[in-house]
Amino acid sequence: MEVTKHVAHLGVRFYRVGGVDLTLVPLVKEVATFARSAGEGYFLVALMGEPGSAYPLDLRSPGAYDPEYLAKKFKLDRRGYGYTPEELAAALKLVREDLKREEGLDA
Repeated sequence: MEVTKHVAHLGVRFYRVGGVDLTLVPLVKEVATFARSAGEGYFLVALMGEPGSAYPLDLRSPGAYDPEYLAKKFKLDRRGYGYTPEELAAALKLVREDLKREEGLDA
C-alpha cells in the first residue's frame, strides 16, 4: 500500500462571530490532488463543537452564503445543532470581510 503525503504550512484561522465558532483551513492549489475544491478563495470550513460539520467553500462566491445551501452542506437540518443556517451565513459574510482586509495588507 502506497502512502502519499503533502505538507504545506498554512495559516489556519479560528473565528468566533457572535455565537458561531469556526475554523478555516485554506485549500491552496498545491493540495488540489487531495481536495476537489482547492485554489484561490477556497477554505475547509469546520463548525467548532458540531461533529462532522466541515465543508469546502469558495468564500469569494456569493453562493457560499446562501442559508439553504449551507443547511444542506453542513447538515444543519438535524436537531441539536447550535447554529441556524442564517447565523452561519451571516458569520461567513463577516469572516469574508476580514479576509478581504487581510488580503489588502498583503498587497
